[in-house]
Amino acid sequence: MILPSYSIAIRTIGTAGDKFRKELESICAQTVQPERVLVYIAEGYLRPDFTVGKEEYMWVKKGMVAQRALKYDEIASDCILMLDDDVELSPDCAERILKAMEEYSADAVGVDVFKNHKMSFFVKVYVGVVNLVFPHWSSKWAFKVCRNGSFSYNNRPSKPFYWSQSCGGPVVLFRKESFLKFKPESELWLESLGFPYGEDQLESYKFFLNGGRLGVLFDAGVTNLDAKSSSAAFRKSAEHIYVRTKAQYMIWFRSIYRNGKDTAISRLASAISFGFKAFWLVFVMCGAAVIKWDRRFISSYFKGLRDGIRAVRLPEFRNLPPYCFTEE
Repeated sequence: MILPSYSIAIRTIGTAGDKFRKELESICAQTVQPERVLVYIAEGYLRPDFTVGKEEYMWVKKGMVAQRALKYDEIASDCILMLDDDVELSPDCAERILKAMEEYSADAVGVDVFKNHKMSFFVKVYVGVVNLVFPHWSSKWAFKVCRNGSFSYNNRPSKPFYWSQSCGGPVVLFRKESFLKFKPESELWLESLGFPYGEDQLESYKFFLNGGRLGVLFDAGVTNLDAKSSSAAFRKSAEHIYVRTKAQYMIWFRSIYRNGKDTAISRLASAISFGFKAFWLVFVMCGAAVIKWDRRFISSYFKGLRDGIRAVRLPEFRNLPPYCFTEE
């Protein structure tokens, strides 16, 4: 099998330390080597004080979306393997993903980094109650996006490759032409929230809805080192619940309720589904407030919901390019 050429693009703020070093070392050990390894580091941050292989640094605007929604003019390869800065690849990882892409004629192949199906029964119940994220037993899909904005994961994957409606962002291989076609820069609005909660689903679901053939590989050989360089500070802040709630509403509105392929019936079904989720989360927030002894969980939730509703009515949001579009 003749494999397409590929380069690697890593987004980072340069603070992952030894975890980033391990990632770079694993890239050097790949059985199929990339043409280039480009590290897109946020402006204002210093590059790490070590060099492992042939990595090159480029300073770009800071942001999870901003550091990925680029033109990549400097990359001439057929494909781009996009990585976060805290994953370790097995020596044949890139080769496996490239082979899956060619075998299934996929436009993009994500990797099951978070392994939801391997969570314990009690953790599955917890995420179901708290986030309304439930398993499914589909023979076709790895992940499905629900009308309420949550996702559903395959509980018992029995084969290495499944088609998918979304995927996580730590490891994704795109055909360069297909990636640029789905206009990722249109989702830079999410950066305005301070932390782009849910950006992986927003971007990958858009790729799927616009005709991209997205798959997920369950045996790619990826270890999640989980540096949480950006999210750690966010999750500890008082704004966590507020930003998450506001982002969830805005992402749901743009990607599901008014996505460009919506109909009156689909909007009604989506509104009912999200309405139930919003109502259910009131009880979840009340429980969290009692457990944490912090009533800000409740006030932040309602404030986030209110401000999300207001935000989607603003001209700058309504004037965004359609989420689903028809190529000219």
